Amino acid sequence: MPLTQATLAPPATGKMVKGLAMCYTVIFVTFYSAAISGYWAFGNKAYSNILKNLMPDDRPSLAPTVVVGLAVVFVLLQLFAIGLVYSQVAYEIMEKQSADVNQGMFSKRNLIPRLILRTLYMIFCGFVAAMLPFFGDINGVVGAIGFIPLDFVLPMLLYNMTCRPPKSSCTYWINVFIIIAFTGVGIMGSFSSIRNLVLDANNFKLFSSKVVD
Repeated sequence: MPLTQATLAPPATGKMVKGLAMCYTVIFVTFYSAAISGYWAFGNKAYSNILKNLMPDDRPSLAPTVVVGLAVVFVLLQLFAIGLVYSQVAYEIMEKQSADVNQGMFSKRNLIPRLILRTLYMIFCGFVAAMLPFFGDINGVVGAIGFIPLDFVLPMLLYNMTCRPPKSSCTYWINVFIIIAFTGVGIMGSFSSIRNLVLDANNFKLFSSKVVD
């Protein structure tokens, strides 16, 4: 989005609106459709990992092998993108200490430490994720407390504070509705994910595929 806003061809505002509309459309079609249909199909017995719903331990797979394979590929692609985006802060901190600014970005002096540090960082993240069988609960807490306010509440609030649309306009009240609705979603998600995290943390075994009863 910052790249779109910084393009030379005006107007930047229209491009930002189109980009936001596309982003929210993709989120609704992919994430919310899967969440709503998954809860409709499995109820509160649904796993935090969608693949475990399709491949349960106690009965045959609920989806054809091709569908499960495509799901695995798409999950991996999403994880690669998420890891690339959200790990940039850690990469920046590490490389500030290890890089030599007097040499090129792709010089051996900077490239080799970068590859080593990033590889070790991803190995550490994968190790922690594999070690905790309730890692999905941790993701739920992070999403409810961090991602929902940043993605749905704060942008609308800042828009109303900065652009000051008239209180009689549809834009203002749509933003207010989104703020209230997703604040409630975030609060409910926080309570439920923290509850699951506490319940699972009291009874688990390291590196197990599921929480031990």
